[in-house]
Amino acid sequence: MSPAVTSFAVRLRDLLSTVEVAAVLGANETRLRGLGEQLQFACLAVPCAEALVAIEIGHLGRLQVPGVATAEGWRAAELEFPPSGTPFAFLLGGGSGFAAEIAPGDALLEVLRPVLETEPRHAVLLPLRLGAGVVGGAALLRVDEPMGDAELALGERLAEVLALTIESFRTERILFEIFARALPELCGPEAPTGLPAAIEQYVHGLRLTPAYRRKLALAEAVGRIAAHGDAETRLAADVLGRVEAYLHALVSGAEPAGGTGRA
Repeated sequence: MSPAVTSFAVRLRDLLSTVEVAAVLGANETRLRGLGEQLQFACLAVPCAEALVAIEIGHLGRLQVPGVATAEGWRAAELEFPPSGTPFAFLLGGGSGFAAEIAPGDALLEVLRPVLETEPRHAVLLPLRLGAGVVGGAALLRVDEPMGDAELALGERLAEVLALTIESFRTERILFEIFARALPELCGPEAPTGLPAAIEQYVHGLRLTPAYRRKLALAEAVGRIAAHGDAETRLAADVLGRVEAYLHALVSGAEPAGGTGRA
């Protein structure tokens, strides 16, 4: 295990000496190793000189590179940077994967230089998607030959596999940050809730898709209206019933009640 990962684990174990956290730490180290091995496979399959991922963890607006791989192996890293001014900003904004040439002094190469062993001149950049959102990007880097459509197509399939591992790794890494930041407050005598309940609620929120969050928000809004009394409950039920009838009419092709509103 690298010194960076070791120091992180030691600090966390010191902080949580009274909490059963060894299993969580072991799981995160396993996820990191799995992520590194997948990046190593990407180097062999594409092939490319180096491969890495840059993902959002807990610091809003910043990306972290947890590891870098070559065809010979992988190594842990602790690089953090803002995506602004780099192609990662394009990926986070909804851009699709693309192949690019890296010129000397390119912003991508400059921000990644502290963790690279080679001087790449070509790259395939891919968004990493979890559900409906993008949480970072993958970079497949090559020194000599350009990369094109074939490497891009293979990289996109690899990114789908990477995203599955990143979901678990990212969730567990965020758990560490929650522990470190919330433990003193949540374990104090005046704590409004317990640590397990707070973590469970936070992780549940991380796994909700945007569409499901909107459904929950609607349900909560209807609940707040209904809480005012019977009249408000009947009003909320009547509005939802009218909407449901309107949608049913649209699907069945019938004229919605009240007409279409067209002359």
